[in-house]
Amino acid sequence: DVLVEFPELTDPKTGGPLMHRTVLIANTFNMPVAAREASIYVGVTIAEYFRDQGFSVALMA
Repeated sequence: DVLVEFPELTDPKTGGPLMHRTVLIANTFNMPVAAREASIYVGVTIAEYFRDQGFSVALMA
């Protein structure tokens, strides 16, 4: 449900779609444990990249 509704959300500051400044990394419960664990590290790596570029970053797992 979240992935269906999320693209419809708007950024209160700009009025634009929230998806224009969002990165989603998703996995499913039936993925192997190693793949689920790897998605955490992918998210951290992407967050560090944007942080190093000077952006404010929030990471939720």
